Amino acid sequence: MTESQTAPIVLVHGILGFSQLTVGGSKPAEYFRQIPEVLRNDGHVVPTPPRLNPAGSIIERAQDLKNYLQNDNETAKQKVHIIAHSMGGLDARYMISKLGMADRVWSLTTIVTPHHGSPIADLVHQHTHPALNKFVEHLGIDVKGAFDLTTGACRQFNLDVLDSPGIAYFSIAGQFEPPRIFKKPHGLLGLTHDLIQQREQGNDGLVSVNSATLAERSDSWISLGVWEANHFRIVNWGTDIFLTPPELIDHIIEEKYRSLVTQVKQLVASR
Repeated sequence: MTESQTAPIVLVHGILGFSQLTVGGSKPAEYFRQIPEVLRNDGHVVPTPPRLNPAGSIIERAQDLKNYLQNDNETAKQKVHIIAHSMGGLDARYMISKLGMADRVWSLTTIVTPHHGSPIADLVHQHTHPALNKFVEHLGIDVKGAFDLTTGACRQFNLDVLDSPGIAYFSIAGQFEPPRIFKKPHGLLGLTHDLIQQREQGNDGLVSVNSATLAERSDSWISLGVWEANHFRIVNWGTDIFLTPPELIDHIIEEKYRSLVTQVKQLVASR
């Protein structure tokens, strides 16, 4: 096997994320729920994921990611493949391009990353939708922390943060249709889904398919498709974060990650 095929897989969490969280004083719950274990069982090296500043700026979180790659025993001397969810994809892009880490990365795969920003971040930042602000506050999010994810901020980000030659860039988008009661969207991401739908069509409840995709705008990127799941489900949590009994025994997301890692490593090895 080539060096790229045996390289570690680093999973990077999004905004308000965690590397591991102890639930009820028992077994730690992971941001990418059960994904590290599944990939390790397939023979991949998956270090304990980095812990980035949960509500920090892209610049702060990118520095956290760089520090992790330089200091973690399993990654300190190796090039890695990065799989990043949501804001984590922007953090990784900045780290590679601006913090001198291009020589430490084989590939970057972003999953539902708002490369072109999110209308939800725009609304939160502008304080123009009381119902949405209440929803965000319920999640414990400081609305000021959404600035880096606005469409305007991401437009400037894309001008400033250029792709690095030699890196393989891949992206995955997500979309879902929330259940409806009397035609009104139901569920934690129902309202946000419809707000984005009005502006950018298909989305995962927080990020549109269009925003999560860069292949049509840059020759450096390859789109690896659209997963039918919302922003929470796509990292193997429940559609409304807490898992329902059917979701507990549904291994579709785990299988998607298994196929994804195999595909990414094959594509990089064939370059």
